[in-house]
Amino acid sequence: MQDRMIAEADALTPENPFQIHTVDTGHMGIQLRPREVAGILDALV
Repeated sequence: MQDRMIAEADALTPENPFQIHTVDTGHMGIQLRPREVAGILDALV
């Protein structure tokens, strides 16, 4: 469902598409892989 929602949003604003980042974990990603999540967030700045 999230892939569909992202695709629909990208279709509405093609000049501003989502950037997708995948972390190999469940909903506890921030606790289980904090360095990986911090690296993704740091790259956004």
